[in-house]
Amino acid sequence: MKLDETELKMLIELQKEGRQSRRILADKVGVSTPTVSSKLEKLENMGIIEGFRVELDHSKIGFQKYYLKVEIEGDMEEGLRKLVDSHKRFRALEKLEGGPYLLTLFVNHFNQVDEATTLIEEEEGVKISDLWRVQEEEKKVPWLPLDENVPLDINCYYCNKPIKGEPVKWKKDGKEHYLCCSSCKELYEEKYERLQKRKKEMREKE
Repeated sequence: MKLDETELKMLIELQKEGRQSRRILADKVGVSTPTVSSKLEKLENMGIIEGFRVELDHSKIGFQKYYLKVEIEGDMEEGLRKLVDSHKRFRALEKLEGGPYLLTLFVNHFNQVDEATTLIEEEEGVKISDLWRVQEEEKKVPWLPLDENVPLDINCYYCNKPIKGEPVKWKKDGKEHYLCCSSCKELYEEKYERLQKRKKEMREKE
């Protein structure tokens, strides 16, 4: 199951300006306003976008987040920042205590990790000393390097693998949860209910 061409174009435009009207958005992506309204409702129900300032859950559309620890020699900070700014998959270059830099990378195919690391290490005086995939943290981000020529897979909400064919849907709390099979649906329901119970218990203790 993939996002279609119109949905992908909408996400690209909404990342540029989340508060634009549905009519303007429809003109930009070349569809009718009712079509935009219907697809926005779908994307919101799936939890892919949220609110007027569009935030995307990168895990639901096949993106993975990596951190790269980057070391530089001499006065190479400006060159490193220019390199980061020139590549759409790089985000948030942060200087760490002691000198090295932490660079955020979003990819939706592992080959893109190799491409990004090669690009950095081709820069004289710059090297990557560590790289790791980010597993658990807040997933919603205001921007992703989307490409309208590459349709995105919708990932199963439980096992996080791409959904093949028609998804198994579970509607709860006003949102549609998309699963790849009935087994994942049952496991996801159990996990969801446990989390809700835990949240309720925490609220009662406050």
